[in-house]
Amino acid sequence: MLNVVIYSLKALLTGLWIFATLGLLSLSPLPTEVQFYVSLLACIALLVHFIEFFAMKTKFKNQSGLEMNFLQTMLWGFGYWLPILKSSAK
Repeated sequence: MLNVVIYSLKALLTGLWIFATLGLLSLSPLPTEVQFYVSLLACIALLVHFIEFFAMKTKFKNQSGLEMNFLQTMLWGFGYWLPILKSSAK
């Protein structure tokens, strides 16, 4: 069940990043009013993932023995680090 949630999250975030990038390039197929909210949601997601990176960095290092990847955390959030923590806990 957790894998379904993680893959769904990654699919939704991929769509968000695609639409946000297309909006920045003025190539978005979305109406202008909707694109504003997509851009706002992308900014909020980046802010939350930025905070999440620093909040989980030490715990991730202690439990997995690996350094947390900043770019992947910014893109996928817990969809990146949670499976690694789950597999290192086994």
